[in-house]
Amino acid sequence: MNIYNITFIVEAEIEKEWIEYVDREILPELGKNVHQVDLLKVTFEEGMDNVKGSTFSVQFYCKDQEMIGWVKEIGHQMLLQKLHRKFTKNWLAFASTLEFIKSY
Repeated sequence: MNIYNITFIVEAEIEKEWIEYVDREILPELGKNVHQVDLLKVTFEEGMDNVKGSTFSVQFYCKDQEMIGWVKEIGHQMLLQKLHRKFTKNWLAFASTLEFIKSY
């Protein structure tokens, strides 16, 4: 299982509307193409004192390379384009891939 993660920092003035839009308009559509998609709020316990805004993570759980390829090539861009059309400023994003190795 691979997890494709997109982290967002969202300014307070759009936070509530941003969450509702992602939850209602974007994730149900994108979730049809992956095993699971989650929206998480990130709270920093230490080491990140200068972040202005709230941090969120959208995580796409992908069973195989075809699924992760879809997220990288299509899903990621769809998500950013839809957000940019609705919210032209007051947020930023960066992506990372987490590879599941082992649970204990």
